[in-house]
Amino acid sequence: MANANQPVSRATKVVKMIMKILLICFLSLIGYMIIDTLISPSPRSVYCLSDNQCITVMNGKDDEIYFIPGKYRSDEIPSDDYVKITNLDRDFASVVFTNDNILLVKIDDYSKVSQRSSHGLIKLYNDDKYHNDSLYTCFDGRDSVYRKGVHFINMNLTENYAWNLEGKLK
Repeated sequence: MANANQPVSRATKVVKMIMKILLICFLSLIGYMIIDTLISPSPRSVYCLSDNQCITVMNGKDDEIYFIPGKYRSDEIPSDDYVKITNLDRDFASVVFTNDNILLVKIDDYSKVSQRSSHGLIKLYNDDKYHNDSLYTCFDGRDSVYRKGVHFINMNLTENYAWNLEGKLK
């Protein structure tokens, strides 16, 4: 009789061992996902008017926000061609796409800004505000608005959405 029960108990031990291994693998996967979420940079948003007119908004450490031309796919913070904003005083920013493929980032004057663009792909609107206002905005009697034909994206950075004259963008 002992011989008849032996294969069953051996099979039970094998099943239990397999279950333990699966449980350890599952818990390890969950742990990895949690650690990866904590270590990796915060989410990013990509807003586009067309395939070649895009801006990536990526959260960095603490309260850093990076504006990067195009569709930026890397998880690493870029080393070039970005505008970094900290201490953002308001939740809103705008980007104007110029005819010569330069992005002008327009933000509140009280934010701390650093910029790096060795290729000249992205600049601060406020660095030459009077000139840029004369080119891209007009006064409609109540507010300053972008001129007709200007390609722009307005962004609410807290709520994570953007819009232009045609409506809300993804």
